[in-house]
Amino acid sequence: MSESQCAARLAALGIDLENEGLGDEALGGELRAVLLDGLRSGRLERGCDLALLVEYLALRELGPLAEQVAIPGWNHLYVLSFAGARPVVKVGRTGRFAGRLRDLRAPEERGGNVLFKAWASEPVYDAHPWEQAVLRMLRSRHDPSKVEGERFYDLDHAEAMNVVHQQRIWVSPCSVGLPLSGQLSAEQQSLPGPERRPAPVPCQA
Repeated sequence: MSESQCAARLAALGIDLENEGLGDEALGGELRAVLLDGLRSGRLERGCDLALLVEYLALRELGPLAEQVAIPGWNHLYVLSFAGARPVVKVGRTGRFAGRLRDLRAPEERGGNVLFKAWASEPVYDAHPWEQAVLRMLRSRHDPSKVEGERFYDLDHAEAMNVVHQQRIWVSPCSVGLPLSGQLSAEQQSLPGPERRPAPVPCQA
């Protein structure tokens, strides 16, 4: 379900997204805490109104990236957190984030999990070194019995994001810091092949 579909479903339930104070970060945190506790205890199910609201908040945080068409030659690092009986954080990279988001959500939702928090980087020329640095750090810190490849069970989303930002400065070549929209200028659109990309922004230590 897309952000707009979530919004329509919530509106049908009588939830006014413009006047519920959902832009308040503290309120969003409280809603997520209540949902996580309810899912873990079995008092709440994935399809409940609160779960739908939390999914909407996660998609809204992604903004246009959740449905943006891929930019050839560029990719994103992403961190997706799913809540349920066994919460999991998935870290990876992709050149087609919107499609990857749908692909990862589908099996999680079938298993009763909820998209809890979501983050994706700006377009990056090569996110592989950044991804590998983040995965190495998380694997060194997290309980090995709760790690399956790029999936980290019972990992806090904030902890994963701290590592993402710590490792950003070590990526070389560094091309982070590009506009989230990833739009190409008219001049860049006229260039052939590999040159048809936004110019990378130098990394700052």
